[in-house]
Amino acid sequence: MFGRQFWTILSLYGVLVLSSLPLVFEWVPPNRWYGFRLPGARISPEAWYEINAIGGQNFAAAMVICAALNVLIFWKAPEAVLRIIVWINAGLILLSFWLVSLELVRHLPY
Repeated sequence: MFGRQFWTILSLYGVLVLSSLPLVFEWVPPNRWYGFRLPGARISPEAWYEINAIGGQNFAAAMVICAALNVLIFWKAPEAVLRIIVWINAGLILLSFWLVSLELVRHLPY
């Protein structure tokens, strides 16, 4: 029923969930490479950890929702939709980043 493409996409979402866990558990110190690097997040280490923990939780939840949506798409969608599934997933991931960032702006300390 589900082919190689389905498992590849599901694996991608698994990797994205796993990559957000260090943020959730506050293992990532302030840096310029990894984490949600919003301007107010670098005001203090406390702000950095709080913002990235919230961002990691929201992003992990969004990726689980996207993975569930993919199960539904592969299960019920017509073949025409499956031909553009890569673009659908790219849009879902970008939309998730955008929505999580909008949520994080509310938690900035300024």
